[in-house]
Amino acid sequence: MATHKTEEIMGHLRTTVEIEPGERVALCRCFRSKNFPFCDGTHKQHPDNKGPVIVVVLETPRSEPEEASG
Repeated sequence: MATHKTEEIMGHLRTTVEIEPGERVALCRCFRSKNFPFCDGTHKQHPDNKGPVIVVVLETPRSEPEEASG
């Protein structure tokens, strides 16, 4: 199960999320989640076109790295 901790470093908040292999999590981008840094769907109530970041940790690494699309 994903866990997180938030700490202040040099005056800035830093949140670290630990995710297990094979796990999938949705991270909040609207900063309104009551379960921050995890998404709780609150963004659906606001018209700002932000949804979560979906992070998937593979069980085994891919043989070839995928190129970033941009």
